Amino acid sequence: MSYLSRVRLKPEIRQSSQLALLLTENSYGMHRLLWDLFPGRDGQQRDFLFREERENEQGGSKHQPIFYLLSPEPPLQDSPLFQVDTKPFCPQLEEGDQLAFRLRANPVISRKTEGKKRSVPHDVVMDAQQQCLHTLCLSADIPPPKGKGDKQQALKALPKEQLQAALNSSALPDEIRSVAEALEWSVRQAQIGWISGKRAERNGYLIERPDNLRISGYQWRTLNEKRRNAGFSSLDYEGVLTVTDPERFVQTLNSGIGKARAFGCGLMLIRRC
Repeated sequence: MSYLSRVRLKPEIRQSSQLALLLTENSYGMHRLLWDLFPGRDGQQRDFLFREERENEQGGSKHQPIFYLLSPEPPLQDSPLFQVDTKPFCPQLEEGDQLAFRLRANPVISRKTEGKKRSVPHDVVMDAQQQCLHTLCLSADIPPPKGKGDKQQALKALPKEQLQAALNSSALPDEIRSVAEALEWSVRQAQIGWISGKRAERNGYLIERPDNLRISGYQWRTLNEKRRNAGFSSLDYEGVLTVTDPERFVQTLNSGIGKARAFGCGLMLIRRC
């Protein structure tokens, strides 16, 4: 059995504007405070998942953080900072059950790189854009420039007829008429592909209508203010899935999906349709 908890700042903390503001604007610091709800851990043996959301605080100017935690044991109930509401989490699922879900994920794809033994992880969105631009350049007989911006400029400089010919020969939908539309379509397909297909199969679920997925909230989350490249991207998924392997799916819920689980990704919240 696991435990699902809702964690918020205590009312007296929320009403203390300066302290609430300090905590609210320091998401990473807030995440670190969640470890205190599980005493005895050294910060390296994470065995819980969490997701941060924001809720409207009546009469307040800021949206206050609210956390959902899934853990193998209940968190402390007497935290000096947090109000913690916990209930057992033991879903009784059967094959064929349909569930509405929400997931904040760190979508990455691994690709083999020349000169490196191990595959290198790439952000799904950035990778899809690069792959799309590279394919269009090859279709237009343009030696692919190195930078993404350079590729876009080279393609936009083509005569309209030549650009359309490149678009038509790149396995894109017929209605796509510009580089921007090609990038948008490619990113959408990559985002859908990350959560469905083989990943869904090995995690015990199926997304029967992937085109109906709501995908939003793509952003880069910095972990070190002095090193802007130290961080990860996140993406929010919402949709409906079908359970194909109940035991495996429950294991997936408890272990999380994807990477960056220590930083608020991977927790799938579900409810029956």
